[in-house]
Amino acid sequence: MTRPLFVAALYLAFHGASVGAQQADGAGGMPIESAAAPTVDCPVLLQEAEVLLQKGLHASSGRRWRESVPVLREAGSAFLKVAAACPSLAVQANRQGDRATTELKLAESALAHQTECLPRLDKALDLDLRAAAARNERGDPAEVERLLGEAETVWRDAVSLCQSPYREKAEKSLAATVRQRAANAELLSSGPACDAAWKSAGALVDYARGAWKDKRWEDAATLYGKAAMAWEGAVDKCSGNRQQQAQRKAEQTHVDAHNAEYCAPLWDAATELAQRLKTNGAGMSAPERDQLSIRAEVGWRDATTACRGAPQTLARTNADALARERGAPLPAQAMAQYGSKSMPTALASASSPPASVGGGNPVAAAAAAAALPVGGTAAPLRTAVQPTAQIRPTVDSGPASAPAADGVVVAGDTTYRGAFSIVSASGEVSGTGTVEWANGERFSGTLVKGRRQGKGRFSWVSGQWYEGDWVDDRADGYGIIQFPGGNRYEGAVRDGEPSGRGTLVFASGDRYSGEFSRGLFHGQGAYAWKNGNRYEGAWVLGKKHGQGRFFWASGEGWEGEFRDDLKTDVGKDITAAR
Repeated sequence: MTRPLFVAALYLAFHGASVGAQQADGAGGMPIESAAAPTVDCPVLLQEAEVLLQKGLHASSGRRWRESVPVLREAGSAFLKVAAACPSLAVQANRQGDRATTELKLAESALAHQTECLPRLDKALDLDLRAAAARNERGDPAEVERLLGEAETVWRDAVSLCQSPYREKAEKSLAATVRQRAANAELLSSGPACDAAWKSAGALVDYARGAWKDKRWEDAATLYGKAAMAWEGAVDKCSGNRQQQAQRKAEQTHVDAHNAEYCAPLWDAATELAQRLKTNGAGMSAPERDQLSIRAEVGWRDATTACRGAPQTLARTNADALARERGAPLPAQAMAQYGSKSMPTALASASSPPASVGGGNPVAAAAAAAALPVGGTAAPLRTAVQPTAQIRPTVDSGPASAPAADGVVVAGDTTYRGAFSIVSASGEVSGTGTVEWANGERFSGTLVKGRRQGKGRFSWVSGQWYEGDWVDDRADGYGIIQFPGGNRYEGAVRDGEPSGRGTLVFASGDRYSGEFSRGLFHGQGAYAWKNGNRYEGAWVLGKKHGQGRFFWASGEGWEGEFRDDLKTDVGKDITAAR
C-alpha cells in the first residue's frame, strides 16, 4: 500500500465511528452517552507490529518468500490498526507501514519469479535439450517437432510472466526455438526419400571427420568424396531450403575431400617445422634458424597452393608471418629445393546453388549460407559486439595526461594508433584512431574513456564487420553489418543486431527490406527471391505470419492470411496481369 492509500485508510478507520454516531443521533437530538471504549495499549500494539515486520524481513533476507509474504501483509495491517487507534503513534506507525508495504511488493515479485518464471524457464530448457538430443541422434522429425512446439509454448509463457532480465533472455530463447522449428519443418515436409538421403550423407560426414581427427587422410578423403555424392543425391530428392542446404553441403564436402587428400599432409608437415622453430629456434645459430624458417615458410607456401577454403587463407597468413619475422624473402631456389615435388590439380569450380524456392524460410537459408569448411568457426548471424575494456598501461602514467599527438601506444596486448591519451589514473583511454587487439580484432573510430562513441568500424578476424553509430560502447543507431558468408545488412541497429527498418541482401541474391527485431524479420517487410518469387506483408520472428501477398515469378499470386510461414485457408488467388 502506498503512503496516500495508507493514510486514507487511517482516516476512515479513525473518523468513521464518529461520523456513524452522529448520523445515528439524528439532527438536533441530544447526544447519547455510549459505553466506555475498551482501553488500548498502544505501545504494545506497535511493538507487536514491529515484531511481525522484523520476522517478515528476516524471512525475505533468507529468500523464504512464501513465508515472508503473509507475515509482511499482516505487519502492514497491524501498523494500520496502530495508526487508527493511537493518534500519538500515527506518524511512526505510518512510516513503518510504508516500509512493510514496500518490502511486501518486493517479496511478492520475488515469489512470483520463483513460482511462475523459474519453473517455466527450467521446463523450456529441458524441452530444448531433449529436442537437441533427438536431432543429434537423427531421431524422428515428428518427435522433434512435438518437443520444439511444447518448448515454444513454454517460452512464450515465460516471456509474459518473467521480469527483466529474465524476460529478455526468454525472448532470445524463444526466437532461437522458432528458428529451430522452421528448420525442422523442412524435415517433415520433404518426404522420406529426402530424409533418408540426408541421414546417409550426414553419417558419412561424421565418419570422415573421425578419420580426419585420427589423421587417416586417405580414409578421410574417400569418405568425404562419398559424402559429397550422397549430398548430391539429397539435392535430387529434396526441395525448398533443404535442397539448397544439400547443394551447399555437397560443395563444401567436395572441398573437405580435396583438403583431406592434398592439404592435410602438407599442413601437418608445415606445422611440425613451425613448432620446431618456435621451440628450438632460440638455441640455434642465426644461419640454422634462418634455414629452418625458410623450410617452414616453404611448407606453408605449399599448403597455400594445395589447400582450399579457410585453411588456404590461414596457410598464407602463416607463411607471410615467417617472412616478416625473418626479415628477408625466400631465396630463389627455396621452393625447388624444399617444396613439394608433385602439386595437385586445381579443384573444379563448384556449380552454383539452385534458386530459392518461394515457400522456403529465408532465415534458415541465411544460416546455411554461413557454413565454413572443416576446422573453421561459423560467425553468428547476429553481430555480438565485443566490449572494450578499460586499458591499464604497462607503466605508471601518473595523473590524467594531455591529448596525445598522432602516434603508437602499446598497453598490454592492445595497440593504439592515432591521437590517443590516457585520461584517468585507472588507465581509461580517449582519442581517435585505430585500436588493435592481439586476437586480430580492430576498431577504427573514437574512444571516450575507453568506450566507443560516435561513428566507428569494428572488424572481427572472421571477416565480419560493423560500421556505423556507437552509443556508450554499443552498436546503436544506423549502420552496416557485413557477415562472413557474404550477407550484408544496412539499416537500424540496436545492441549490435538489426532492429527497426533495414535491408538484408543475401549472398545468394535474395533480398529482404522491412522491419527487424533482434535480428529477425518482424513487422512489415518484403522478401524477394533470386528466382523472381516475392512476398510482401507481415512477419513474426522470422516467419510469414499475418496478412500478406505472395507472387510467383510467373506473375500469379495468392493474397490472404499466413500462419507460421505457410498459407492458410483464408485468402484468394491473384491472376497474373496480361
